[in-house]
Amino acid sequence: MEDYGFLTKRQMEVLGLRAQGYSQEEIAKLLGTSRENITIIDKRAREKVRKARTTIKIFESLEPVEVTIPTSINLFSAPQVIFHAADRHEIKIRYNSTTVIGILRRKAGNSIVGNSVVEPIKIKILRSGSIIV
Repeated sequence: MEDYGFLTKRQMEVLGLRAQGYSQEEIAKLLGTSRENITIIDKRAREKVRKARTTIKIFESLEPVEVTIPTSINLFSAPQVIFHAADRHEIKIRYNSTTVIGILRRKAGNSIVGNSVVEPIKIKILRSGSIIV
């Protein structure tokens, strides 16, 4: 038995055909039903997907991994602190070192002088691999 998550098999069929560019009317003809029925199936499926995405965002924000970049560390070593913490929790960070440094400079610029961290910087690592400074 196939698992479609929160979606029914019919909802998956309709979403798949819509993604291929079929109109609701064309899908109705293919599946032998009314356009109105396809409209309802499509709308309910998209609502389920929206709710699932919202649920994932909430879950990720509830259980972030927290790490602190200590003072007197060179800014260019900070990404390794973040990557190491993420690795311990089997999270793949979405960004490369250069991007992480840019994020730190933008979000925690007051804690950085030159290339030195002069005040601890608290980082939250989300399950999605995003970071919050």
